[in-house]
Amino acid sequence: MAVQNLKRLACAMGAALACAGAASAAGDIASTCPGAAAWYAAHPNDTDEALAKRDAARSFTDPQLRAELAARAARDQAARLAMTKAARKDWGPKREVAAIDEENIKWLFELVRSKGFPSAAQVGEQGVRDAWLLALHADRAPKFQQQLVPVLDQRRVDGELSSSDMARFVDRLLVAGGKPQRFGTQGSDNWEGSHFGLASAEILRDVEENRRQFELMPLADYVCMTKEERSKR
Repeated sequence: MAVQNLKRLACAMGAALACAGAASAAGDIASTCPGAAAWYAAHPNDTDEALAKRDAARSFTDPQLRAELAARAARDQAARLAMTKAARKDWGPKREVAAIDEENIKWLFELVRSKGFPSAAQVGEQGVRDAWLLALHADRAPKFQQQLVPVLDQRRVDGELSSSDMARFVDRLLVAGGKPQRFGTQGSDNWEGSHFGLASAEILRDVEENRRQFELMPLADYVCMTKEERSKR
């Protein structure tokens, strides 16, 4: 069960990777990051199986939208995986990701304008998470992303979006705006420092408190998992 939790997080890291090979990577993470493994063992409701079970108990009011979200999220992840594997000077995959993001921004904006941001009743928790992924990568529309913060947080409060996903969305927007992140989710080359790239011990304490309030694992365990997953790219 813990390994499946780790698999889910490995798939989510950076939201720029597909989940191919995540099962074996999760096993490695479980052995190298025992604190993270123990944390996930204490949170069994965060597994892929638990999410799928909750969705299986629902009758979606908009299955067609759920399917569309799944297709767009899969295309997003496939393109990003291809980009990570491409040569540095190969601009084709980068252009493909940019084109996909642009199309998804327009589509998601129109969806939110006409129907609102999807709910679990409409598309299940997986559908909500697929919509979150498209919103996460809508960096070319920062005002739109900011407008989504309240509704995404409501999805979190309602148990339809994980706290981890919400934390990553908030941090991504803060970093893009040149502001300090709240949860330490946005990795950097400075993670080797004593404060995990944060400016001071005081800020690290604030980040850890924010993570505690969101019921997230300690930052040291999150960093361990992220670094382990990235080493498998």
